[in-house]
Amino acid sequence: MNTQIQLLRTLVMKDLDPSYFSLNEQEVSFWLNEIPLIGERISKIMQDEMLGEMDNSLVERHLKQVQYDCIYLLNVLSKYEPRPELPAMLYELAGDCLDRVMTEIEDRYAGFFNLQKVTWAKPDAADANPRIRVMLSVDALAYFFKLLNKAGGLDGSPVAHLIIAVSKTFITPGIGNGYISPNSLTTKYKQVVQTTAQNIRVLLVRMLKHLDQEFGESARS
Repeated sequence: MNTQIQLLRTLVMKDLDPSYFSLNEQEVSFWLNEIPLIGERISKIMQDEMLGEMDNSLVERHLKQVQYDCIYLLNVLSKYEPRPELPAMLYELAGDCLDRVMTEIEDRYAGFFNLQKVTWAKPDAADANPRIRVMLSVDALAYFFKLLNKAGGLDGSPVAHLIIAVSKTFITPGIGNGYISPNSLTTKYKQVVQTTAQNIRVLLVRMLKHLDQEFGESARS
């Protein structure tokens, strides 16, 4: 089961993500053939677990995890702006596969385990692009998060995870609704020039002035 869900994660979180490079024809063909098979395999695995000798509590845990994964991936998928160079069918197949898995769990297995019905709502057009626009350049944004990371403001996750999160969350000036390239962001994170450091210093000083205005000397003690 985990192998099939991981394939869907790779498809939605990486290969269909507009911030990554485009798939080539061979990769597109692979997914067009593979997505329906993934749905069939997941269906068979769920049936085998249900009818097999696996403990019911473990089966229930598996089904709940699949529900969670599907709803999460559907929400991620619904926020993408399909890339024009990819067949629309690729996005449709991915969504249909996830939706069918959720429907099968609810129709065939939910009654046995009293599983809660999980629903998802496609975001309105106004919410389809919830990313944050910033006034910082890519260089400055990368250095800001590098400082935040080094100062202990983050939980110590791998820098690669931080890069992906930033590239998906923020929109810098001059890129419209496009995505920041993770490769470019990584380069800027590692190679900081003095001008970028000076610009971030100006921003940090402004932040400290606001802090002092709100809390005065008490903030320094």
